[in-house]
Amino acid sequence: MPEPVSSEFARPLPKNREAEQVLLGAAMLEPEQVVPQLLEVLQPDDFYWKAHQIIYRAILELFDAGAPADPIAVGNRLEELKKLDDVGGRAYLNELLAKVTTTASVPYYAEIIKKKATLRALIQAGHEIAELGFHEESDLEELLDGAEEKVFEVSRFQIKQNYYLLKDFLHEHLAHLEKLQQDPQRHAVTGLPTGYRKFDEMTSGLQRSDLIIIAARPSVGKTSLALSVGRQMALRYGYSAGIFSLEMTKEQVLERLLCAEARINLHRLRGGYLQTDSESWRRIINAASKLQNSKIFIDDTPSLSVLELKAKARRMKAEHNLDVLFVDYLQLIEAGSHSDVREQEVAYIARSLKGLARELDIPVVAISQLSRAPERPPRRPRLSDLRESGEIEQTADVVLFLYREETGSEENSEGEESQGPEQHQTAPLVHDTEIIIGKQRNGPTGVFNLLFHRTYTSFEEHFITEPGRPPF
Repeated sequence: MPEPVSSEFARPLPKNREAEQVLLGAAMLEPEQVVPQLLEVLQPDDFYWKAHQIIYRAILELFDAGAPADPIAVGNRLEELKKLDDVGGRAYLNELLAKVTTTASVPYYAEIIKKKATLRALIQAGHEIAELGFHEESDLEELLDGAEEKVFEVSRFQIKQNYYLLKDFLHEHLAHLEKLQQDPQRHAVTGLPTGYRKFDEMTSGLQRSDLIIIAARPSVGKTSLALSVGRQMALRYGYSAGIFSLEMTKEQVLERLLCAEARINLHRLRGGYLQTDSESWRRIINAASKLQNSKIFIDDTPSLSVLELKAKARRMKAEHNLDVLFVDYLQLIEAGSHSDVREQEVAYIARSLKGLARELDIPVVAISQLSRAPERPPRRPRLSDLRESGEIEQTADVVLFLYREETGSEENSEGEESQGPEQHQTAPLVHDTEIIIGKQRNGPTGVFNLLFHRTYTSFEEHFITEPGRPPF
């Protein structure tokens, strides 16, 4: 078989014909043992020679159907597909079989082929990125986003799998489901736990690749809820959490996280009313120690474009194995030049965030504003109240609304820091807040309640007490 020649590249591409031949021969010699090993590492396109791709696909088809995958069966399958002559006939299948001396080296040869395929993908990505540099008429941000996406795809190349054989995971997952049936009182969080028991029960946690929207009118606590979830996921469960804060500075976000963890009055901390030798300050220092050891990343770039956000999130994923992303808030993201109509811009942003969640395989939690409709009876928010775009409702996998009776007349920005000293003395410190699951693509809708502690801008469950910590 002649070696394929690439007209795009001056130098020969990385490849290893002997390794590919040995693997295909081993797969036909002992398919039951070898093919499952190859499925964990290689896809047909990882083979350099077209004939080898065709043969490997035929082997996988036969294996998936439970049929023999020996040279006779493979040759018959290729003959049915009218591709036997394309691979060199039955003589070449027998030649592949003759290359095998042992199947013990299959994992080693598979890694060789995977490495060569990854190197070719890197070369191809570099070639495509170079071509982007000649598109002078295109928007620079879009070109940079396209270039970074190509590099990121190569970085995921070694773990990418396009499909799974059902039987490869059916029995394992069935055993997991069986355990759940034997213990109906046990709640299984299949996604990432938030630390809020009722929320995790109703959603099974934050699911990877989902776009979760938190929406409410100003002053209800949507930013505080997002930060509370992120803080608990990072401190209690050790997840890596990214926070894009387009409205607050990184210092303001840090102060909220410190006060929420230490259960200290945010207004008093910002005003300098805490004595450094007091119990309150010791709790702040203890909270700072916990946060210092956490994997929380904050980006407070104002007027961030959706392309910049995607690029930074990809970098977080590549460098720190990002588990969850929070965006505060959706309407502040710049859509670039995609449309002059705001509704279409917001629709583009929502679709981009959903695409990012799938691309990085993480939950993306985005805060959204509501229209002023909930201020008029009936005041409880609904999906149609999502501001500026019905695309948010359509694209999101989960939509959460926050609602409190007294918030209809409140005009202050969220949190106690907006209040003066006189207001601080008279404003309620704890608010019973409804968390309304208005949409859940793969689960029930419903309502549960959390307590919003205005003094340290944090949400907690009812009747939560811990040793050494006050109830409020």
